[in-house]
Amino acid sequence: MTGRGERRDDERMATARAAKPRAVASVRLPRRGVAASAPHTQRLADAAKRLLGDRRLLIATNRGPVTFATSADGRLRPRRGSGGLVTALSRVGSYVPVTWLAAAMTEGDRRAAADPRLIERSVPGDDVRLRFAAVERPAFEAAYNVIANPLLWFLQHQMWNLPERPLIDAGVMRAWTRGYVPLNDAFATAALAQLPRTDRQPRIMLHDYHLYLAAAPIRRARPNAVLSHFTHIPWPPSSLWQVLPPAMRETICAGMVANDVVGFQTARYAHNFLRFIESFLPGARVDYADGTVRLPGGHVAHARSYPISIDVASTRRAAASRAARRRREELLATTAERIVVRVDRLEPSKNILRGFAAFDAFLARYPRYRGHVTFLAFLVPSRTNLREYGDYGRKVQGAVDRINARYGRGGHRPVQLFYENDYAQAMAGLSIADVILVNPLIDGMNLVAKEAVVVNDRPGALVLSETAGAFDQMADGVLSVAPADVVGTADAIATALEMPLAEREARLARLRAGVEEEDITWWLSRQMDDLAEIVERRPLRRR
Repeated sequence: MTGRGERRDDERMATARAAKPRAVASVRLPRRGVAASAPHTQRLADAAKRLLGDRRLLIATNRGPVTFATSADGRLRPRRGSGGLVTALSRVGSYVPVTWLAAAMTEGDRRAAADPRLIERSVPGDDVRLRFAAVERPAFEAAYNVIANPLLWFLQHQMWNLPERPLIDAGVMRAWTRGYVPLNDAFATAALAQLPRTDRQPRIMLHDYHLYLAAAPIRRARPNAVLSHFTHIPWPPSSLWQVLPPAMRETICAGMVANDVVGFQTARYAHNFLRFIESFLPGARVDYADGTVRLPGGHVAHARSYPISIDVASTRRAAASRAARRRREELLATTAERIVVRVDRLEPSKNILRGFAAFDAFLARYPRYRGHVTFLAFLVPSRTNLREYGDYGRKVQGAVDRINARYGRGGHRPVQLFYENDYAQAMAGLSIADVILVNPLIDGMNLVAKEAVVVNDRPGALVLSETAGAFDQMADGVLSVAPADVVGTADAIATALEMPLAEREARLARLRAGVEEEDITWWLSRQMDDLAEIVERRPLRRR
């Protein structure tokens, strides 16, 4: 794999990083000088006050807002956490007091956990208290590297070649019982330790596929806790979950329905979850009309959709930064007059190979564009320890080499590949794109699509897979493609390039307005409003 810098940084997804807001006081609007994601800032503050009162919100995620590494002098240095989940949730601490519980993922994290003073200084500005769940390293490795990423992530992205994989053997089952289950129990224990004994209804938000089981032990210990879980990745149909052993899927069922609200990126995924519970949890009564699961003991879990979004102001600041402006000039100096851009983690679900196959077909079907279009591909290293990802990366490089060999001429390279984690460069690329290609096989959301329409000023056209979670919100302004349709994607690229200026401007304006309206504060406030409504009408339970 080639590209300027070629940094092996598997820590951060380039298109998910955003500048963290400055400090503000508890449950309030940002003070002067802090860019708010209007128009929902006040609504978020009101929703937080309604839900929390004077409580702290407890958030639990696998990866925390910072991780710790040992510097050359032996000191521990905090480093901002990576990934879209951390970026989205980092916004919460600007408005409400948060206790953030994460796994101690590194040796530095484990050392930091023993030094309360270091932890307290690690998240400057916002009212965020970082805490680590005590997870033994072998249990964490089994949970993360055997169950969560290779098994659940691949299953939920429908990536398995089912005639051959997965192979759930004795080793995988040991990783479940000695890794995934203990990790979730450790998170529950750590969460309970942070809850004031006097608070009969503590507010807890759990996140993503690492923590499907944690709500159940918390509910047993604190039956009146207000619990939610948000799944950031797709939730597939029940037929795919049948691949798992009954003990696994039934335990996941029980863990998820222990929450008051189970949130998903799209209504389709919420519906799939209800079918999942109906299929695999005996005694549960599912009501599709109101999106609820009723358990024999009387508990009700609500399945809801909350499409995640971006911090619009922070994204624009990043795109307008000095680094991004410099990268923009560098890119424009090496490209043809028309530009196609994609920004992705380098992993199979992003459908990068078919994207390049479509560009190859585009140049073959529309020869007048040869020498006049450059494809800029910004690919961020991801999970480089997994064999499937390494194999996929080599295939991507091969596809790029073939296109450049076939259509390159006179110093023109049709495809420029950047294999590094350079957020400013990615934002610069999106800003100058005539066509933004986002064609995943399946995605929980895909925030690149939303970032692109906020920072692009060409104006560009967005080509988007119907299977991306973002499609549900953005369908009326994009050129839609089926992810396996190489010819259709090639034609969509041509349509985008030939689209009249007025239509491109109108489409981009619609998409931009939608993202500005349904931004990250909108995502958070809807969840808090729903939880507050449940609290207000739910009677307290006796222990």
